[in-house]
Order: sequence, then C-alpha cells, then structure tokens
Amino acid sequence: MSYSRFHKTAYFTVVFLFLLLVMHGQSWAGTEADQLQKKVTQAIEIRQQTQKKEDTWAGKKAELMARYRSLKANQDYLEKLKLKTERALSSQKARLAEFERKIRESARIREELQSYLESVVAQLEELIKKDSPFLLNERAARLDSIKETLTQPDKSPAEKYRRIMEALQIEAEYGRTVEVYQDTIDLNGQSVLMDILRLGRLSLFCQTPDGKMVGHYDRAAGRWVSLSSRYRREINNAVDMARHERTIDLVRLPIGRIVP
Repeated sequence: MSYSRFHKTAYFTVVFLFLLLVMHGQSWAGTEADQLQKKVTQAIEIRQQTQKKEDTWAGKKAELMARYRSLKANQDYLEKLKLKTERALSSQKARLAEFERKIRESARIREELQSYLESVVAQLEELIKKDSPFLLNERAARLDSIKETLTQPDKSPAEKYRRIMEALQIEAEYGRTVEVYQDTIDLNGQSVLMDILRLGRLSLFCQTPDGKMVGHYDRAAGRWVSLSSRYRREINNAVDMARHERTIDLVRLPIGRIVP
C-alpha cells in the first residue's frame, strides 16, 4: 500500500473513531444527566417525605408533650389529693378511736351508775321500812315505779337519776313538813279510819274524823296505840292548825322518847 493511501485510511479511521467518541460522549452525557436528574428527583421526594414525617412527628410530639403535661398536672393533683385524703383518713381514724373510747367509757359509767342507783334505791327502801308508817301506799308506789324505770333499757341514765333524786327530795321534805291525811290503821287490834297528823319525821298522831278518839304511833313498840282523852284537845287543835283552820299556836303533845 502506498503512503498516500495509508494516510487517507488512517485519517478516516481517526475521524471515525473521533465520531464514535463524540457520539459515545454525547450518549454518556445524556445518560449521566438523566441519572442525576433522577437522583435529584428522588432526593426531593425523599426530602418531602422526610419533611412530612417530621411534621407528623412534630405534631405527635406536641400532642404527646401536651398529654404528658396534662398527665403530670393530673399526677400532681392526685398526689396532693392522696396526701389530703390520707390526712383526712388519719384524722377520721383518730376521731373514730376517740369515739369508740368514749363509747366504752360511757358504757362503763352507765354500768357503774346503774349499780349505784340500784344501791340507792335499796337504801331508800330500807329507810322506808324502818321509818314511821306514814303514806305507806304512796311511798311504796313511788319506789315500785323507780324500780321499774331502772329495769327499762330504753330509759336514759339521766332519767333514772332524775327519778331517784326526786324521790330522795320528797323523802327529805317529809322531815320538815306537817300534813294531815286519812288512812286506815290498826288501832288496838281494830282497823279504824283515822285522820293522821304527821309532824315531820318526829311523830305521828291520829284521831277519828269526829275527834273523839286519839292516839299516836309508838316507834319503840312499832304499833299504833290510843292516848288518854286529856290529849284530845291538843291533838284536835294541832290537826286544825295543820289544815290551816286555826291560827298557829303552841300545843303540848306527847312526843315521847325519840328512838333511832
């Protein structure tokens, strides 16, 4: 092959190769741009999705924070309420314990008072038995009523105490009062309706309603006995004075020896 022909062949080869390179370069450049654009698009999409997730998380975070603050505030309130409730419960327990103590103490006092009142009634009954026999039915009825009251659980200790104190007051009044009442007594072996003159607890005298027969209660002998007619006027006058039918004056009555 001649040099000229070789040169031409080499020239066309170089041009062909250049064209191939240019065409390949253009083709490579186009592919790289597409890939780059695709990556950019993907990056934008990823960023948008990421931003959307971040916004969603920020919303959830704000919601969770609000819920946390609400729960924290509720927890603080519940702790304060718990402390307040515990203090109130402790106070209630203390008050309940004190109330139960007072109930036990009240029951103890009630039992002791009941025993004491029963002993007072027994002493009062013994006093009436040993005392002069005046107003026996009235005094016995009062005593029976008090005994009945003591056996009733629905009656308060105050009511029982009041009833006994009233009876004691009445018995005490008998010692400083004078009265006349009618009663049937055993005089000289006979039941006789008499006007009874009571001079406190000092002495008892009696006279028939017509004033013709008189007598007195002999505490030493423990019975009613007749008196001499010479005492009739004095006893009649004393009965009239006790009834406020005569002006108060001195009378001579056979009091006799006072025995315990």
